[in-house]
Parts: sequence; C-alpha cells; structure tokens
Amino acid sequence: MRSDKTPHIDNRTITFSRKLLPFLIANIAFAHAAFAQDVTSEIEENAVPAATKKLASVLVTAQKRAENIQEVPSTITAVSGKDVDEKQVVLSTDIERLAPNLSSQGGGRTGKPRWFLRGIGTNDPNQNQDGPLAIYVDEVVVGLQQLQSFPLYDLERVEVLRGPQGTLWGKNNTGGAIHYITRKASFNKEGYSKLTYGSYNTRIIESAFGGAIIDETLAGRISVYNESYDGWAKNIVTGDEGPSLKDQNIRVQFLGNFSPTLDAQLILTTREVDAGPSPAYVVGATTLPGTDITQVDPQGAINQGGTSYIPSYGNNPTVYSDYWAGDGYDTKTDNSATLKVNWQLGANTLSSVTGYSTRDADSLSLVGVPLDTTLHRISATALLDSQQVSQEFRLTSPKDQKISWILGAYHYNLNAKNENRSARFAVGTTREQYIESSWDQEATSNALFGNVKYKFSDKASITLGARYTEEKKDITETALTVTDTATSNRVTFVSENGWHLPGGVSILPAFSTVTAVSKDNTWDEFTWDITPEYHFNDDVLGYLRIATGFRSGGFNQAITNGDIVETKPETLTDYEAGIKSAWFDGQLTLNTAVFYYDIKSLQLNIQRAFLNTSTNTYTTSAAGESDGTVKGIEVEFNALASVNWRVGGSLGYLKSEYNDFIYYIGGGGPFDASGNDFYRTPEVSLRLDTDYTIPLASGNIILATDWSYRSRIYHNATVQNDPLQETPGYWIGNLRASYETADGNWTFTGFVNNVTDKAPVFLRQIANPNTGTQPNNISAPKTWGLQVNYKF
Repeated sequence: MRSDKTPHIDNRTITFSRKLLPFLIANIAFAHAAFAQDVTSEIEENAVPAATKKLASVLVTAQKRAENIQEVPSTITAVSGKDVDEKQVVLSTDIERLAPNLSSQGGGRTGKPRWFLRGIGTNDPNQNQDGPLAIYVDEVVVGLQQLQSFPLYDLERVEVLRGPQGTLWGKNNTGGAIHYITRKASFNKEGYSKLTYGSYNTRIIESAFGGAIIDETLAGRISVYNESYDGWAKNIVTGDEGPSLKDQNIRVQFLGNFSPTLDAQLILTTREVDAGPSPAYVVGATTLPGTDITQVDPQGAINQGGTSYIPSYGNNPTVYSDYWAGDGYDTKTDNSATLKVNWQLGANTLSSVTGYSTRDADSLSLVGVPLDTTLHRISATALLDSQQVSQEFRLTSPKDQKISWILGAYHYNLNAKNENRSARFAVGTTREQYIESSWDQEATSNALFGNVKYKFSDKASITLGARYTEEKKDITETALTVTDTATSNRVTFVSENGWHLPGGVSILPAFSTVTAVSKDNTWDEFTWDITPEYHFNDDVLGYLRIATGFRSGGFNQAITNGDIVETKPETLTDYEAGIKSAWFDGQLTLNTAVFYYDIKSLQLNIQRAFLNTSTNTYTTSAAGESDGTVKGIEVEFNALASVNWRVGGSLGYLKSEYNDFIYYIGGGGPFDASGNDFYRTPEVSLRLDTDYTIPLASGNIILATDWSYRSRIYHNATVQNDPLQETPGYWIGNLRASYETADGNWTFTGFVNNVTDKAPVFLRQIANPNTGTQPNNISAPKTWGLQVNYKF
C-alpha cells in the first residue's frame, strides 16, 4: 500500500525522457531504414473566389487514403480545425455539438467520458474496460478511457466515423471511431498566438509556430496550450470555488524529407492536469417499497450517523448550488510519442505508425462535510499508472486503378495498474471502516487486415474488407474491507488527515488478509465489410454497406463473491444505405444515411437496488448483457445561402430496443428488461449553425450561432419508469461575434456558450439504500469570453 503523493506504482516512476528517448531513437533509426510519407492528409479548405459561391472541398482519410468526403461511401462527419477554433470547441468531448447521434456526457478534464454513437456506448464505471467507440489521435488509438477527454488545440480536423470500423482501423470497435488529427509541421514559416479571458476567471494561452529547420529536409512545429479557471460553485467546507482547473499542454513535431521516397513525422506531447474537487450533489432518497422508483425526501434530508442533515439546495440542486468536499488534489501527467513513416516502393507505399503513451494519476480527497453533522466522514486516495504501445504496418496500392488495395498488420498492448484506498471515520452511530482494492491488467491485441476495391466502370465499384483479430487480457485484483463492530475495534487510523501516509492504518491481524484473484482469457473474431457504390453523376454518390464489428470480452475491476466477473464479447452487424450529393453548382451538400444495427451480447452496466435477505445487504450494480437493435436515419447539410451567409445542420433519429435482456443482481433474478430503450441514447439529435459575414473596408465582421438539441435520455438500462433517472430533452445554444482585419492577421472575438444557461444532469443514479442518498452530477453552466488571435 502506497500513501505518499509521488504518482507511481510498483516503484516505477515514469518520466518523459527516460522512457521515451530510447524508444524514439530506435524507431527513428528504423524509419531511416524503411518507411516514408504519411498518407494522412488534412481537410483542405481550398480557397474559392467568393464570386463562385462554392462550398470548400473537404479531404478525409477515413479509408486510410486522402479522399474528398463526398466520394467516400461511408457515413462521416468532418469538422475542420477552423470550425473547432471559431465555434469554441475546447474539449475532445465537445465535438458532440457538431455530429448527429453522438453524445459524450460527463468526463470533464479528469474523468471517463460516456461516449455514445448511434446508441452504442458504455455507462460502465469500470476504468479497465474498453469502450465500443474508439478514439484516435493521429492514427493512434487512445485505449484507456479516462485519457479520452483532452483539450483541442492547433488542430487540423476531426473525423467522426459512424458504424463499425472493424476492417481498416487499428482497434476493433462496434460503435465507430472519432479521429483527431493535429496540424502538422511544414516548411512554410507560420504560426499564431491566441489569448482568451472569460467567466470564472478563465484564462487560456494558446500558441503555435513552425517552419523549416533545414530547407526542404527538416521542418518543425511547437504548440502550447495552457488553461485555468476557478469554478462556479462554492465549497462550504473550504470556502473555495469549484471545480478549479490547471491544464498545461505542449506538442512538438518534426517532419523529415529524407529522400524523394522516404519521409517521416515525429510527434511528442506532454500534459499536466491539476484539478480541485468537483461539485457532486447528493440528496436524501430511498426506493419506493415494491418498486424501483426513487422517492426523494421532500427537503432532500440525508439520514446518516443517527441524525438528519438538510442541504442548502434541498432536493433539487442546480449547477450553482453550494457543495461540500474536503481538501485534496487530482493530478495527471500524460506523455506520448507517435512516429509515422512511409517508404515509396515503386507504385506502392509501405507505412508504419508507432505509438507510445503513458499516464500517471494521483488523487487524494480528505474529509469534507458540513460542521456539526453526522454525515459519513470519508477520505480516499487513488493511483493509476498506464503504458500503451501500438504498431501498425500498411502496404497501400495507388488509388486510381481498376483494383486498389490495402494490406496491414496491427499490434496493441496496454498495461494499467490502479490502487484505491478509502477510510470512513466514526461519527454518531457510524463505525470506522477501511477499504482497499487494486487491479493490474494487461491487454494485448493482434490483427491482420485487408481491403480491396474493384471498379466495374467509372460509375460502379465494390469494396471488400476483412480483419482477423485476437485479443488477450489478464488481470489480478485484490480487495480488503475491514469494519469495526460494537464489540471489536478492528481498524485504527492515526488521524483523518494522516491515515493515508505510511503507518497511518492499523488492522488487527485476524482481519488483515487481502483477497487476491487472477483471471485471463483470449477472444478472437473475423470481421468483414462489403460496400457497393454507384456514381449517378459527378455530384451524386449512392452506396450500400454491410459491416461487422467486434468488442472483446473483459473483466470487472472489483472482486464479487470471491471471483472476478467476466463479460462476453460484443458483436454488431450494420446494414446501411446512403446518398451523398452536391447541388446548385457546389452551393449545397446534402448527405443522408439509413441504417439497422443487429447487436449480440451488448455489454451493460446494471443498476438496481436488490436486497439479499440472507445477508441483509443491498447490491446496487452488476455486469449484464443483452441483444438489441437500433434503427436510424441521419441527414447532414451545408449550404451557401449567399456569398456571405453559410448555413449548416444535421438530424439524427434513432429507435433502439434491448432484446432478450435477462439479468441477475446480488444473487437475485432472473429479471427481464427486454423492450427497454438503450440508455443514454436520445431518440432525436439536432444541430443548426450559421454564420454571416459583413464586409467592411477595414476587414470583416462575422456573426455566428450554433444550436444543438438532445431528446430525453434514460440513465438506467433496467429502470425506465422513474423520472428521476432520466434527463428531459434540452437545447444548448452558443453565440459569437468576431472582427477580422483586412489582412486576416488579427481576429477579435466575443462569445457566450450555453447562452440559455441550461445545465442538464449528466449522471443521476439509483438511490443507494446503503447510504440513503441519490447522486447527481450536473453539466457546466453558461460561460462567456473575450478572445484575441494573431496569425503570423
């Protein structure tokens, strides 16, 4: 058991220099010997004279080739780096505003986002589980889910790929993929500096600069992002405002043209996050006898330790409500390196993408409850250490020939360790309790894949893809719980503020035995896709697609009844048809897709309070599975209403249903939740955005707004007749106004995000009979800011 603040586990401190330097030197040497030219290209917002009134063309690499998005027979949303900047899309999770049928509730800067795309996602609190929606940065998968929330800066574009991407993308997934592509080094000397100040003392410094280091041979680029804010709710224990944040990021890139047939790109990043306590609101609640419906105390009174406490917010907290939490810290350090090299072998290209990343996370929360109460006095610590290595090789033929193809091999390995400790101190009738747990997991994935496209004519073609994947996971978990009784003082703490330090906990030997359990398994799957397409003319593409996806099984991160619960693999088959079209000489693009998902063994988190009468204890969560179906339609459009007026929008509509949803919890069951809607899946998602440019002699004024709508979601897969376990439909709107100088070098912007101050609850679980409370986590409130951006 470790208690000091140094963020390492197993006496292995991870440092950027010691771990990454040998790795990078070896790979750079390998690059000189073998590979070149990154096929990933940027969204090319090609300059078009205003008089032509055409939308900018968009290049994407969803099929590992640079292609116009209107020519790709797949459902893709592409967001340019320019749009990310102008629309104040700050976090990776904010991209949900701009894509239909996508949501990413919660997570913030330090937590695990709840990604859902077309109804496929995970509400599982287990940190060691893979999500069904894969997140990539510069072609490297971000495997650990708590690393998937990060700031967006100096970005080239984002691609949201809907439907299973089980052939070409490096980590098999059932829900789709989101790919963040950073702005690359070039031989042109250019850069920018951007300063933002806003509500809650928000301060953002963002800057990038790059150019040639050695003419035509070596180029570099450095990008920095530093953000801090103080928070919007008062902590009544410390007097501070929360949630507070300090988020510092640096990215360094090098581009080397070693020969006409060999080049390479090296990307190094480091990030340090320091977050204070986040507001988390609890209200006194129980479950109505004989039902699963939450009964909240009329005043929100919390009964713990023999007395009752009424919070200042009663039973209806808002985002601005006072909260209570003790002092502490939540620090995370991330480092990564990506090496992408290509070697031109005649007409074909041999590519290599190597990724390496680490995370060190350390958190401590001390006791923090209102004075003169008997609320549970709990303090906790957590440590996490992860290391990920991935390698992909691809051999790619030229695109413009009758038969084009891609062949590849992939390797992925993630080692992650987590240690948790908590102490509950005696107060009122509550007795002391000590809990510790850990998990140490290694996950390995290996795959071979291929893709071939055959052109019957200039109009008709068909693409076939296949992938064989083998995934192995092994895990070791430990657990210990010691609770005092009326006759036995089994655990002793030196103090509330010192228990987490070495020697801070004493346990009677008879109760100090730690339970340890290990488990491993291997899963394999063959996935495939087939996509016929037909070009009706130069502006209209129609396609059909059948694709399969695979998500490996896994293990719960907690020991239950002396064992580790194992989840089965999840598979999905997607039947899809789509039309992509351009109209009015390029002034309008309109893309539509309809799809049907058939899902087997969907991995689910079960929430239900079940009383085991033999032990008189409640179980409130368990792992489960269900088959299911999702039917949906998606429409996206962009239009130039006039030379200076652009309008865009999207519509997503889903009908989802669990089938054969039989589950067990706490020794009880079987229970049947068949027919329920998928949790965290809105039936309707809408986006509308527009901007209007007013030309002036000295420059331009740009007025813009974007609005997104999500219909009602259920927070629970099994209980869907409780209004307190759902979030009603809501709109979120954003406004901004900018002045851009005639030379384009200076831009001054004022913005308001969440202008209607709608802060929906993103996490509301069942009432917990063991604590007599129901937790509520609430989204961020309205914010405003002033920004100046200088390009050079």
